[in-house]
Amino acid sequence: MCTRYSLHDLPAFQRLLKRFGLKMPAELRAIYNATLTTRMPAIVKRKGAVALEPLAFGTSLPPKVPGEKPLLLANARAETLLERGAFKDAAQHRRCLVPADGFYEWEKQGKARLPHYFQRRDGDPFFFAGLWRAETAISPPAFAIVTTTPNELVAPLHDRMPVMLSDDESAHAWLGDAPLPAGQLEALCTPFPADAMRSHRVDPRMNSARHEGLDCIAPFTPPPPERELFD
Repeated sequence: MCTRYSLHDLPAFQRLLKRFGLKMPAELRAIYNATLTTRMPAIVKRKGAVALEPLAFGTSLPPKVPGEKPLLLANARAETLLERGAFKDAAQHRRCLVPADGFYEWEKQGKARLPHYFQRRDGDPFFFAGLWRAETAISPPAFAIVTTTPNELVAPLHDRMPVMLSDDESAHAWLGDAPLPAGQLEALCTPFPADAMRSHRVDPRMNSARHEGLDCIAPFTPPPPERELFD
């Protein structure tokens, strides 16, 4: 799953947007720990018009049992986009681009969850393949991130990774409101090359959805274990 990511290098993001003929909102601030329900920028396309819009991270489905909370979905599996009812229509008519410059996955050691930060090796921002939906009675306008099988860098930590569109050509191909052939969808949802990425451990404080700041992405060295008196 991909449930946390960052978009902090705003000058680089501004340069990326210029290639799509878009301007960065003046009110946008650096985000180091984007979590579910956070309003984040996404590029959508309606009837040929491309726009950058604030969408909530995570799409809501009606509860299966009356009175329960709506089900919040962060991710959509690439392999079942054209099969699952939750995302089938969006995969055909509401494909969006979710800008980011890194994401997090967790290493499990017993009960501990040790966060790792993943990014492009060159540090440049990129787009996740996303699916969006308009406002509903139970949800604001929102998006989910498409996931695929992991590459060799992510696989030791998780059996899924977000679809990172590799270049402007693939981003333009993904963005749209008209159906794509199944083969093209499959080709766009391949894992990003491991040798074009890097990762490092980060401070476990970012495990809290409330923790925000530069230290979320800074390399973290765990303190040495305390030594016993007679070691």
